[in-house]
Amino acid sequence: MMHQAITSAQIAHWFTVGVQFANITITDEVKKQAEAPSTTDSSVEQLFEQTSPEKAGSDGGNQKSRRPELPTSPGTNPPSLGSYEYPILPITKNRQELVSLIENNSVIIIRGATGSGKTTQLPQFILDHYAEKKTPCNLVVTQPRKIGATSIARWVARERKCTLGSLVGYQVGLEKMATEHTKLIYVTTGVLLQKLVSAKTLTEYSHIFIDEVHERTEELDFLLLVVRKLLRTNSRYVKVILMSATINCAEFAEYFGTPIRNQMNPAYVFEVEGAPYAIEEFYLDELKTILPLGVNVDLTFPVDPCITEEMYNVAISLIQSFDEMEAKDQRCSEQTGSATHPERGSVLVFLPGLAEIQYMKEALAKLVRKRLQVYPLHSTVTLEEQNGVFLVPIPGYRKIILSTNIAESSVTVPDVKYVIDFCLVRQLVCDKETNYRCLRITWASKTSCNQRRGRAGRVSKGFCYRLVSRHFWEHEIPDFTIPEMLRSPLASTLLKVKLLDMGDPRSVLSTALTPPNLNDIERTVLQLKQIGALSVQSNSQRQFDGELTFLGRVLAHLPVDLQLGKLIVFGHVFGCLEECLIIAASLSLKSFFAMPSLQQLAGYRSKLSFAQNIPSDFIAFVNAFKDELEWGKENCIQIKRIREVAELFEDLKKRVSRFNMHISSSSNPTDYTSLHKQRFILQGAIAGAFFPNYFSQGEIDEQLASKELSGNDPKTTIMIRNLPPFAFLCYKQLQSLFRQCGQVKSICFDGSRAYVEFYRSCVRETGVLPEVLLALLRARQTPALQLQVHHADEVEAHAKGKPITHLRYTRVNVDVQSHAVSPVGVLSSTVNPEKLPSSRDFIINITEVIDVGHFWGFRTDESSVEKQCQLTAALNIRDLRPVSVSLYPNLLCVAPFKDGQQMAKYYRAKVLHILGSNVEVFFVDFGNTSVVPCSSLRELPSDLMTPPFQAQEFCIAGMGPSAHSLILGGRWSSRARNRFKTLTSSRSAIVSLYSILHGVMRVDLHISTEAGDVSVADLLVQEGYARHVPESFESQQSHEVLISLYEDMASGRFTPSSTSGSLNSRMEEDKLLINELLQHFCASSSSAPKCKALVYGPSSPHKVSFHSMSRISNFRAVGIERDGINSVMVNESPQNWHERMLVAATVSLSASGSRVLLKETSLMPHIPGLPSIVTMLFTPVMELRTNEDRTGFTGALCGLGWNSVSQNAMLPEHDIELAFDVKFDFEDITEINALRGTVNKLVCDGPNGLTNLSPDKISSLQEEARERLVGLFIKNPPRPECTPVYYEKFKKWNQVDRSQQMELQEKDDGKSKGDFGLLCSWGPSMLAKL
Repeated sequence: MMHQAITSAQIAHWFTVGVQFANITITDEVKKQAEAPSTTDSSVEQLFEQTSPEKAGSDGGNQKSRRPELPTSPGTNPPSLGSYEYPILPITKNRQELVSLIENNSVIIIRGATGSGKTTQLPQFILDHYAEKKTPCNLVVTQPRKIGATSIARWVARERKCTLGSLVGYQVGLEKMATEHTKLIYVTTGVLLQKLVSAKTLTEYSHIFIDEVHERTEELDFLLLVVRKLLRTNSRYVKVILMSATINCAEFAEYFGTPIRNQMNPAYVFEVEGAPYAIEEFYLDELKTILPLGVNVDLTFPVDPCITEEMYNVAISLIQSFDEMEAKDQRCSEQTGSATHPERGSVLVFLPGLAEIQYMKEALAKLVRKRLQVYPLHSTVTLEEQNGVFLVPIPGYRKIILSTNIAESSVTVPDVKYVIDFCLVRQLVCDKETNYRCLRITWASKTSCNQRRGRAGRVSKGFCYRLVSRHFWEHEIPDFTIPEMLRSPLASTLLKVKLLDMGDPRSVLSTALTPPNLNDIERTVLQLKQIGALSVQSNSQRQFDGELTFLGRVLAHLPVDLQLGKLIVFGHVFGCLEECLIIAASLSLKSFFAMPSLQQLAGYRSKLSFAQNIPSDFIAFVNAFKDELEWGKENCIQIKRIREVAELFEDLKKRVSRFNMHISSSSNPTDYTSLHKQRFILQGAIAGAFFPNYFSQGEIDEQLASKELSGNDPKTTIMIRNLPPFAFLCYKQLQSLFRQCGQVKSICFDGSRAYVEFYRSCVRETGVLPEVLLALLRARQTPALQLQVHHADEVEAHAKGKPITHLRYTRVNVDVQSHAVSPVGVLSSTVNPEKLPSSRDFIINITEVIDVGHFWGFRTDESSVEKQCQLTAALNIRDLRPVSVSLYPNLLCVAPFKDGQQMAKYYRAKVLHILGSNVEVFFVDFGNTSVVPCSSLRELPSDLMTPPFQAQEFCIAGMGPSAHSLILGGRWSSRARNRFKTLTSSRSAIVSLYSILHGVMRVDLHISTEAGDVSVADLLVQEGYARHVPESFESQQSHEVLISLYEDMASGRFTPSSTSGSLNSRMEEDKLLINELLQHFCASSSSAPKCKALVYGPSSPHKVSFHSMSRISNFRAVGIERDGINSVMVNESPQNWHERMLVAATVSLSASGSRVLLKETSLMPHIPGLPSIVTMLFTPVMELRTNEDRTGFTGALCGLGWNSVSQNAMLPEHDIELAFDVKFDFEDITEINALRGTVNKLVCDGPNGLTNLSPDKISSLQEEARERLVGLFIKNPPRPECTPVYYEKFKKWNQVDRSQQMELQEKDDGKSKGDFGLLCSWGPSMLAKL
């Protein structure tokens, strides 16, 4: 029988299907091969350069390349590979065998211990093999994290003595260190996946190494799916190498197996034997001999994975025992004659999360004498804190690294000798009920724990201590990690499936290594339809599939989260593209707002200042990014991270430019009105992008809150509870506790509570003080507030028989500036009749306008004017001395003021701001401000401090800003301010006193005009600048008291205070006793307090809570992450009952699943009807609700609609049922649809689609969209208010009878296909008929 000749092409085909052959002779078939260059002196690199695959097209020029300065002149080649001596590692001895296996197999799986050389050496074996053959190759190695790819590339480049970016390079995100000469490149999994999805082939590379495949992330599993698919279609000759220390070889070998003769032939598996150094393992039941006596080792484990206090103690005791162990080893070494200088090995402790790291850090801090350097390592540490992990410890100190699983495979600290592993991890899981993501503590898998073990033993013998029993390890700890594809959202993966055009998403993902649940895929398809990335099909057969829309194609080409991509598109639509690109880039990377563990308040204060009074994290990111970078550290900005954001910003800008989206040259407004209008439009774009992550501000029981705060101003005051007896003795401690927050004005002690009031640093400030927010944030920090106090018995013993028991919880006021401490009577009233004007109606002179409806002035009645004249005369006849103390805000002094041509006179004043050699002062008897030289200030004589200040602060009652003012001015527009100043400045006016609230007179203001006396509030409402609003509960209470008081005064029934002389005498005695106690116990000579008192707070009954508008979190509390601007909010107008909306970029669940956590939020302006308008504008489908007689709309159901077959909601958890609090008519719905039509023209395909529009046409459509958006909210007269009424069939679709529908017509030329259709209640563009 003749032997059949076997061609090389046949063998190549066999090799690509994963079968290993041996002893095959290749016959001399005719080879269709290009001849090699005839030159004999060509270097290996020249050969690479001539024949290597084209690389420039793979990233489209989008990545920011860092071209290294090669040590060669222009035109020359990089240094040759030359001879290279491999380090002695376990994998080195298998070099030839591994090269042969890789060359003879399409897919090979390599398992070897951590540190065996898989990642660094194996690619070099292939590189050198091809260099010896003078054959081109192009190798790519993936790493799961950026830090891993960059550090390994540097290591390999250093080993080969070549410049990073020449032969060896890396690409992580936007950072690319590579040239056309690079033959070995390390990349993140995501970078390679993006390249393959774009190219739809593997042929750019000759070899693909996929490392750490045991991690089973969603991205990695999809990469394996794509590689497997392309290997079997158009990339048969590419070699794929899978690597890990703890891989499930059988599973992967089967997945990459090849069918031969009706059976699966698995991929080849190679085991690398050996490890750099031995690592000893210990379990909890084996530690009793190591740990000191008294340390309790509990071998029972809680039902829910967590760390008990006993386990923390075991870990700390272990760390303490290492000194004794090392000393014992040293003695043994001395006996054997191999003594060396003892070194304290570093310890790596694996903890599940930030809270556990913080607890452990605080516990280790108590071991002062143990000389430990403790470094936390987690995803939110600053770069400076992260670098400390790699530093050599101070001689004689031991380095302790407290890390999450980030140190499992991404970060290698060479000097780690001990690993302490709690065997826990926080895993991202997807809640089945809400589809929200949640970080939950679970037991880590054996594969992960073995990876952790491998962190030790890099430079010497290592030790691994697992804080679980051996039995628990063997029977309870899972063998492998649950793949992320089974427990997290699939939206990005599914979009890539649609971009690859491989077929139905369900059938494609069914070929994954571990296919996701079919229900999860179907839910994700619906979510993509909700976003607008897939078309909404009316065909029920394609309910779980859809065509990729124009928006979907844009999102698929952007390396950001889908909703951030949608934000960018809305930024283009509404002419705020630059701001949206900044936000998308900022939220895609680690926050550049530094929140160091010891400076969290400073970090929050900085972020608050960047937000510029807009309660939005997004606005803070935009403003911080646009400002200069040089002063970043002063403002808690991480410069390196903001530069990374700048790089991503530029990349995103280039990517969207392909779709004809460009930043407008006029998108940076400078004037006040345009700036605020732009911010409002930006907030509208944000709301559109993050539908349906909408939350509503919770209502506050105003009466109860007022009672709890004891009538103090919630804008300036916080509350402390659980104070010990005689707490007024600790007022200086309380003051110092809040020094970081701001300047304390007064502290009022009442029972076991204290009310801490902060100074307003400026008389022009309105709203809640930042100091209050900072104090409330302080309550969320650890440790809790503690006071050092004297025991009550000790205090009473000092009284020597005097009765002071009644002072234990008496009411005491402390003026912090003057240190005056006075008891307060139980019957004290906030209204002092002696200081009231004789009539409710009186004339004032307005001297300083703070804002619309808020001003300072003084009474012009004869008595008041006379008092002012007497004070002025008394001051100006004195020989006043210059101020002897350093100036500080709120210092009382005397300052000069010159009125016109008159000579300057001195008046009582208060320092506001120090401006270099000048100072801004506030004249306390007139209400105006002035800037004067510091040298002109004089001391205020003590006898002239006591007369009451004559200036009075006023607010117009029952008036608030209109939607027009809120949108064009944040609170009041510049036109509203100018109009109010024109009406009131420097003139006399008649006021009618309504109430007195926190020292401010709330009044009705009347001015004289040609038409007679008019109400300023009515005039501003009529002109559209303001609207009538209800007064607060406290103001109404004060109003009733004043009305009663003035009626009594008019009828002669009023009698002056009848407080008995004995009570006044008792108050004086108590004041003397209090001051005597203070002098004794606060004196430096007094013995130190011996007791500690834990106090609760700070808190505020006006603190805002939120609930989900979709009602998905009905039984869950909603919280905002602590570094968010809205994490602590105070409701300054609880009387405003209209719904207020909060938009969140990220929604997740707490580990227990009991709380919904929001990250990056924006609180929308408090405009009546805004939540309803925004929801109706950005929902995919809407069904309107009407009243019973069908005469008006009462609400709407918004969401993805319903299934026409099952009649059930498509995505019920995201449906939002609205109950209108203002009246909407048919014209309003038409206007909403008109805006959607305009949006559609800017986000569509076809001949008239966006990519074919001229710049002028785009600009015109953008301006139309902006004006229509603003026009929806600015109505004059405003929409009438109405009481919300929820529809009886809550969240039920298809409730409109077909006969009661009418169609809205929209012109359609049939040439463009958009993503934003008209709103509907039945089919496309259908509405309920009234």
